Amino acid sequence: MKANKGEWSEFYAFLKILSEKRLFAADKNLDIIHDKFFLFKKIIRDETNEELKIFDLTTSEIRILDKDENLIKTIPNNDVKSKTICIFDKIKNASTATFTIPEAESLMEALLCTQIKASSSKKSDIDAVIYDRISSKEELLGFSVKSMIGGASTLLNAGKTTNFIYEISNLKLDKIDDINNIGGRSKIQDRLKSIYKNGGNIKFDTVLKNTFETNLRKIDTIFPIFISKMLLDFFLGSANKVTDLVDLLDANEELRKSYKLSKSDYEFKIKNFLISTALGMVPSKEWDGFTKAHGGYIIVKQTGDVVCYHLYNRDEFLSYLYENTKFESASSTRHNYGKIYQENGKIYFNLNLQIRFLK
Repeated sequence: MKANKGEWSEFYAFLKILSEKRLFAADKNLDIIHDKFFLFKKIIRDETNEELKIFDLTTSEIRILDKDENLIKTIPNNDVKSKTICIFDKIKNASTATFTIPEAESLMEALLCTQIKASSSKKSDIDAVIYDRISSKEELLGFSVKSMIGGASTLLNAGKTTNFIYEISNLKLDKIDDINNIGGRSKIQDRLKSIYKNGGNIKFDTVLKNTFETNLRKIDTIFPIFISKMLLDFFLGSANKVTDLVDLLDANEELRKSYKLSKSDYEFKIKNFLISTALGMVPSKEWDGFTKAHGGYIIVKQTGDVVCYHLYNRDEFLSYLYENTKFESASSTRHNYGKIYQENGKIYFNLNLQIRFLK
């Protein structure tokens, strides 16, 4: 079985919970909050053969149950714990994009697991029953897993669904080919600057996909305008970190006159967008406004520690997302953006939204 570091990290997080039966909460800097942790009672996995497995963590051993909670197998906890550190080292030190981990595969066989990671169609990567110490109840929750091992994870993946359309005015038609022929690593930035240099104006028109725009408007009816301004500032080379792009929003006189918002207003809206993206909203599907990964985020740190942001430490999670994400440019060819085009007698330019965690 070959997988990349992110995929193997998801399995490692699963093993870590099996062996330790709890995860500590983290603050906005990913540091462990030692007096706040979440107790895991069961983990539920859907396998490739469509068989559901329940891993019961309520005893000293790990009990594997079927969907009707009949006992299939019992495994000593130490059998998992002893191999988990080795598996982490193999993930961290891997030098190829995808790789095998024989120790993990043998453990998968012992645990009756048939796949490394959850289906990509699910927002939650790990479904678990945790004990809520506040309400003294057990709840079934879904968690999304992100890995800090290797490359930084994406929060919002690029696609044609994440394209924003800008209308260009006051640009002479004979300049279009010259601008589109600008190449190089900074070609998008250079093309935008050339549009301005040649007297053109660039104004946000709409989001390419109506579904994504509708989802964004659930956060705030004018939210697409704010994201489009951040996106334009990013591609112009003004900033890439979300915090810096929000500073530019706050400094924009046109926005200030139109909406009379403070920096904290922008922060609030952007944080809600980020957490909505983390826990439920995807650009291609109509969003009902509810979280799909109801438990929160599990993060595998470079140290091997696995921490959790739960709804109970929502403020720390919001701050973590806000202070640790950036805009990033994806392939302009694959996602069809970055060139001037004409449609119905008007001139347009598309920019693409992708958001990644800071390394």
